[in-house]
Amino acid sequence: MQLNFAMTTVPTIVLWIVGLIIFGVGALLGYFNMNIEARKKLEAVETNAEILRAEAERKLEAAERKLEEAQMLRTQTPGAFADPGLLSIKSDKTIELDGVPLSTATFTADKKKRLVELISLFRPFLDAPVQAPQPAQPTNFPPTVPPAAPVTPPTPPAPGSSLLGVSAPGQPAKKDPEKEFKLLSIVQQIDTVLQKRMEGTPLEGQGIRLTDSPAGAVEVYIGLQKFDSIDEVPDEAVKKAIRAAIAEWEQKYVPGL
Repeated sequence: MQLNFAMTTVPTIVLWIVGLIIFGVGALLGYFNMNIEARKKLEAVETNAEILRAEAERKLEAAERKLEEAQMLRTQTPGAFADPGLLSIKSDKTIELDGVPLSTATFTADKKKRLVELISLFRPFLDAPVQAPQPAQPTNFPPTVPPAAPVTPPTPPAPGSSLLGVSAPGQPAKKDPEKEFKLLSIVQQIDTVLQKRMEGTPLEGQGIRLTDSPAGAVEVYIGLQKFDSIDEVPDEAVKKAIRAAIAEWEQKYVPGL
């Protein structure tokens, strides 16, 4: 479509100019309106950010104040936050089990089992060899000559006894099985019960035995296979035999269970 300016009248040109002016004014108004909206949104974001920052600072100040109060309380009562431990004996000979005072009036079977478990932790130290004390360095004193002691004739030994006061070779000293059993560790005692229970059963020839681990726990051997706990044993018959031996040991040698 071509515009023929020769046929265009003056009112038409005026209308074009007015239309362009109106379009330009509308564009300017839209631009200013967009700027105003964008400025309002930016101000709203900045306001929200300021509110969040103030809230965060308030929470941080409250946390710091609580931390200072906790530190002050810890300083004033140093024993209030101490670990109660599993088993402790106070200076007044009061015994606490898992942080709770132990009393004979409230001493149940579960507490006795728990007490036996904790006492078994001391077994590695009781079974460990005691190192001999280092001899004291001798002091260089001048040698002294002891006075001569009167010589007395030796008394002849009684018939059937040796010179050292022990039984003659033909008369071995009697051993007390009960005392020797009590000298064993708890795991060794249970293993002794287990070996007696397996006599004459299909489990007797499988080389099943219980030993103490370096950490004081129990290790199970089946031949050359080692298991770190009873639950790791795959054979249900073996686990049943071990648990039956533990139950018999508790019934015979742990009174009150």
